[in-house]
Amino acid sequence: MSQMFDIPALTDDMPEARVMRGENYFAHGWVDLVEVGPAGVLAHVMGERGLAYVVEMKAANGADARCTCPDFTDSRLRCKHIVATALKANAADDADLKDAAQRLPRLTDMLEMDGRDDAIDLTARARLDPMLLKALEG
Repeated sequence: MSQMFDIPALTDDMPEARVMRGENYFAHGWVDLVEVGPAGVLAHVMGERGLAYVVEMKAANGADARCTCPDFTDSRLRCKHIVATALKANAADDADLKDAAQRLPRLTDMLEMDGRDDAIDLTARARLDPMLLKALEG
């Protein structure tokens, strides 16, 4: 299993407390890998207040990472959710990565088998909406 993200490069200029909180989020299992592929990783990360945030990471050093949390939105600085996502992606074994890579296509197939004409649109929305994804997956 290869490391998808360079954690030292990702966290090099981050405050230690923020890194530690990201490690804590990962350790508590609050990261849900939604999509993994050559283009990067998309994850839903549960916050301490019960809100889930969407994290997208493209570059191995996390330079091209985005999160929907207020910290990132306000400051554009890497947040604890990005750290947690990188740690989760690095810790995932090949089976977990394959499962994440197939997750959204599997959802689309399931919705189409249920006769949903809007399966592709629903899957695209669920990709960025943690509550909708959980509801559709049952």
